[in-house]
Amino acid sequence: MLMTPLARTLHAHCFHSVIPQALQFGTGLIVDLSPSSDLWRNVTTNHSFADEIVRQAEAIDAVIVIGRYAEQRLIYQDKANFSDSKNRTVHMGIDLGVAALTPVFAPIEGTVHSIANHQGDGDYGPTIILRHQLEGMTFFTLYGHLHQAAHTMLNVGDMISEGEQFTAIGTTAENGGWAPHLHLQIIENMGSKTNDYIGVVDPAELVFYRNNCPNPNLILKRNDLD
Repeated sequence: MLMTPLARTLHAHCFHSVIPQALQFGTGLIVDLSPSSDLWRNVTTNHSFADEIVRQAEAIDAVIVIGRYAEQRLIYQDKANFSDSKNRTVHMGIDLGVAALTPVFAPIEGTVHSIANHQGDGDYGPTIILRHQLEGMTFFTLYGHLHQAAHTMLNVGDMISEGEQFTAIGTTAENGGWAPHLHLQIIENMGSKTNDYIGVVDPAELVFYRNNCPNPNLILKRNDLD
């Protein structure tokens, strides 16, 4: 797939780590949650896919569990947040599975575009969107499944310096019911959206969303995700 101008610019830029470097670039379990994954062979009534991910991560001493970009998943359909959108199955961010309260840093200078708390079952939970400028281009980064108490002093319009901690990873109790992780997503054009942006899309709309939401690994730069 050809890179958009924004994707080419992000690819060439060196960003600050989004979580502590030892985690972002440490030994990782890259999870395959697609319908054909071997992971599902080990899922039973008493051993969920989340349990299986923990087992696999422990087996390789992984310090981070990574969920893939543009991956089709069927794990959302029993969540209330997806009750009226069963065709939404393709994940448009990268998930960084680390412990709750892990700090989250700005990869590049930006301003706080929005702060929200989407508390539906399966939703983002506490969410921040930053607005950035890079080589004359505007883009946004979305951070979902956050710890609400970590950014209570933050306001829309605040300037966040590159490398500044501005929030932290949330707990399962507050993050929409998921295991603690950060959903990182890049958005070129927010359209009519303000404090939210779709993170799981209908495959029929994938061409549009792949162009508007390029691979977050353009920021993370893990070699094993290319």
